Amino acid sequence: MRRILFVGLFISQTFYGIAQILPNSSQNFQFAPLYNPAFTGIEGYKDLKLGYRYQWTGLGSDAPKFINASYNFRIKEPLDLTLNAIRTSMAKAQNNEIPKIKKVIHGLGVNVFSEQEKAIKRVGAGVNYSFHYPLMKQIRLAVGVNAAVYNIKIDPDELYFGKDDAGNPINPNDDPVYRELLAGSSYANLNMKAGFLVYAPRFYFGFSYLPIVNEAIVDVTTDADDIQTTIGKAQYYKGVIQAGYSFPVNPTMDVKPSILALWGMDNKFVIDYNVKVYIQEKIWFGLTYRDVKSIAGIVGFNLNERLGASYSYEISGSKLQTFSDGSHDLVLSVRLNNFKRQRQQTW
Repeated sequence: MRRILFVGLFISQTFYGIAQILPNSSQNFQFAPLYNPAFTGIEGYKDLKLGYRYQWTGLGSDAPKFINASYNFRIKEPLDLTLNAIRTSMAKAQNNEIPKIKKVIHGLGVNVFSEQEKAIKRVGAGVNYSFHYPLMKQIRLAVGVNAAVYNIKIDPDELYFGKDDAGNPINPNDDPVYRELLAGSSYANLNMKAGFLVYAPRFYFGFSYLPIVNEAIVDVTTDADDIQTTIGKAQYYKGVIQAGYSFPVNPTMDVKPSILALWGMDNKFVIDYNVKVYIQEKIWFGLTYRDVKSIAGIVGFNLNERLGASYSYEISGSKLQTFSDGSHDLVLSVRLNNFKRQRQQTW
């Protein structure tokens, strides 16, 4: 009986291991600042993203659901003399003489998230700050930090313990692990991470280190029959590597390959391989292969300089395929104060 309870919690905690510090999405490039806070403020407009993921639809009403909302903007813009200049050529010449400190960017971002998987519910919020310094021409170095607080609630009534040999539902009330869950079913955690990013309009490379701070504000540890489970303070990844490049095929088409590698606590990597094709920066499509044996097809539209939307469908090639029936991801993008009519860049 204890084994059944432990296995159920282990699966849930493993599944939520990513979610506790990173968004769960097959469109990870849409939420780059949540993986690495140095991406915050990288765009020249106020960037609002709303994401919804409906995972493992074969589970029906018990299927995990994820909601992410992020808002990133600049609190300090770089000095640009080309704006409202009478003579553009003169302004560009003057721009080359501007001290680098005047070209610095400060970014700020906030995000909120909610996740639900039958017995486990998690909500939280985080804040990002970034500093972008020009290295040469269009190449910049950015560093950023993030702090997030989240709360996990476990509803023991939703836990299923199976049936005994006679076919009767198992009563878990005599299980010490279950009783400890009843005594404390809400857990809060504080997580902080930091990262750096080198980028230009055509490429980026960044690394973020996750467990700078990973402290349980409210923590419960259970220990029964040599089974020890810590709920609320789980850490499965200690770093994220992101890299991408934009290859112009012709004046109307760009191909943008990228990778996202999760560096595990066991020093192994879980990697997402992405490739996207943009046509006139208005419509794009692509594929994501996750080496946990799943693949996602993606299609997106930039309706205008302010609005965009994308959809992806992910299927698993692992043993989960027999009941998962795939996962849906929908992301809406709103670009506010986009006076320069910019599109989202490589990321």
